Amino acid sequence: MATATLSARPHSRRISPAERVSAGAAAVLSVLGSMLAFGIVALGLLVVPVAALVVFGPALLALL
Repeated sequence: MATATLSARPHSRRISPAERVSAGAAAVLSVLGSMLAFGIVALGLLVVPVAALVVFGPALLALL
């Protein structure tokens, strides 16, 4: 039976500053993308009530 040996050091190489910046930029873009997605969903949920106000609003105001 063959077994593999593991390194005792948890980090075998150092992370360069460019990799840190790109990881940070990826995190920021991920958060901004999530905010944009939630905004699109919120606008989508407002379409039906706004359309109902446009269609039925004048008739309801005429009843007052």
